[in-house]
Amino acid sequence: MDGPLENISLGLPLSFQDFMLIIILVVVAVALRFIFSWLLTNIAKRGVISQGTRILVTRIVDIVIAVMILIGVVGIVTASLVPYVVVFVIAILSLLLFYNEVREFSAYINIQLMRLKRNPWVEVYLPGIDKPLTCRILDISPFNTTLEDVFGNKIYVPNTVLSNSVYRARQPHVVMRLGLSVIHGLASTGDFDCSRIVNKVSDVARDMLFRVEAENTLLRMVDPQRVEIMVSLVPAKLPIRASDITRLTTKLSEALKDYKPEIEIVRIS
Repeated sequence: MDGPLENISLGLPLSFQDFMLIIILVVVAVALRFIFSWLLTNIAKRGVISQGTRILVTRIVDIVIAVMILIGVVGIVTASLVPYVVVFVIAILSLLLFYNEVREFSAYINIQLMRLKRNPWVEVYLPGIDKPLTCRILDISPFNTTLEDVFGNKIYVPNTVLSNSVYRARQPHVVMRLGLSVIHGLASTGDFDCSRIVNKVSDVARDMLFRVEAENTLLRMVDPQRVEIMVSLVPAKLPIRASDITRLTTKLSEALKDYKPEIEIVRIS
């Protein structure tokens, strides 16, 4: 009996053809590894993915290539399809066992390609939730993402949910309704000037580290006895605390006492 199988059974060296096939397999695998690593490095330099993602994906590629080389060598030496069948079965079982982990990691890559930056505030429309969430991204891990809302609460969201969400850049706002009495204002000051009232609100808000968005200030209701003004405030520091809102409303009540104010916090988002 001649051929490679006889050489293996007798413990003799491999045939020249088998040896060349193994060398070609190793060279091709190493070349593919370096090409893939070069592509990942360039993508990371452009900011498309983070350095952590580059390192993690590179390690996974290294493991896959090492396993492929081992399988190829075993297949060439044994001249059998059994190693390939075994690896295929193991791969299918692994995919079934770690299906959720694979999904989350795929979503993690997708989030990296979306170039979502950490710390800037965004408004996120999560699937299945009616109201949007104003938050910032603190950390993106391979399986979940950590968000922080305007109150400083940390929210952990699966990557598959976050990758299917809608985003838009948005600074946190405090929307306030001011109900003012026209009669008391006229009796106390002799006139009722809405622009002067908004200026007072701006001065108080500035002292309390809030900024009034004049372009979003509107008169919600005007009648001979009462005026309602909607004011949008942007906090200078985050997170927003209940004590900050309490101090702000107290100061506004004192500054607008001539108008018998009613102050309502409509929304914090």
